[in-house]
Amino acid sequence: MTKVLVTGAAGRVGANVVKRLVGAGVGVRAMVLPGDPQAAKLATLPEVEVAEADLLDQAAIDSACRGVTHVVHLAAQLVRGDTPVDRFYDINAFGTLRLLEGVLRGGGVERFVLASTDGTYRPGDPPAVPLSEDAPQEPADYYGTSKLLGEIILRNHAAQFDIPFAMVRFATVVSPEEAVEQFRLRWVRELLGRAELGRDSNIWQLFRGRPDLWKIIDEQVGGDADDRMAVGLVGPDDVPWTLHLLDVRDAVEGVFRALTEPGALGGVFNIAAARPTSFVAGSEIIADRFGVPCAVVRMPMTWRLEMTIDAARRSLGFAPKYDFASMVATAASAVGNDVIPARVWAGGV
Repeated sequence: MTKVLVTGAAGRVGANVVKRLVGAGVGVRAMVLPGDPQAAKLATLPEVEVAEADLLDQAAIDSACRGVTHVVHLAAQLVRGDTPVDRFYDINAFGTLRLLEGVLRGGGVERFVLASTDGTYRPGDPPAVPLSEDAPQEPADYYGTSKLLGEIILRNHAAQFDIPFAMVRFATVVSPEEAVEQFRLRWVRELLGRAELGRDSNIWQLFRGRPDLWKIIDEQVGGDADDRMAVGLVGPDDVPWTLHLLDVRDAVEGVFRALTEPGALGGVFNIAAARPTSFVAGSEIIADRFGVPCAVVRMPMTWRLEMTIDAARRSLGFAPKYDFASMVATAASAVGNDVIPARVWAGGV
């Protein structure tokens, strides 16, 4: 690799991918949104060339693609919010098309890696447990559909113009400093509070006919309970809810292998931790580490969002190192944590 263009380079995964590539002695052009304050994450990597470009701006994208040999496309808008639907799709789907056109205008690349998501599998009502790469992709929400369109555009453009490619579908990516807030009462309330978004939520199917699941939490732990307490969720038969997490460091390794391994070419790979995390186990880890109360709440259904990573193990040699306990341990330790945090704030990280 001579020079890699990394889009979304100011993001949770992107900044750490840039750092990984620099550490491997690879030249990097980091594409960030114009004026993005999160680009400050790259300040400690002076050897990185920063290019400002919006995914809606073909001319800026063409410039960013000029002279690169590889592309890692991580940039996307995750939450629609007030963004008009057509603009949201334009960013996530046609942004991928513009990038591919920029690559062609720049003379082509040796490999194009697209980051996609478990959101393409309809995470609010998964069609299988665990989800393999050939599970049905019928997301029926804005974000998952926009990312699926990006996948289709890449496959077809790659076939039309002989672009070597690989795709990775991430589980829920977590940076260690974020892990310490998960499986707490506040986090669980926010997760179930997505019901207020209606069908704008990427997991709206979970709330279909159950718009007030958060009330069940308050009924069992008390409406005035400490937001910092740990909470595990189980279904009616005491089967724990599960969520397949992905430490940002393992996400970076998955991207790096998709970019470099010969077995990645033309493939699509789920990238997740070695095992899913149950809400009960996650809550116990939080309670033990931080000395907070822990409660198990029984819900009227069981939700299990899990992925298999067999294809990535087999073709990429992907071997994730981190589970939820190690994420929390990393965040709680002042030693050995070299992860670029998910966000920087005014005045520093």
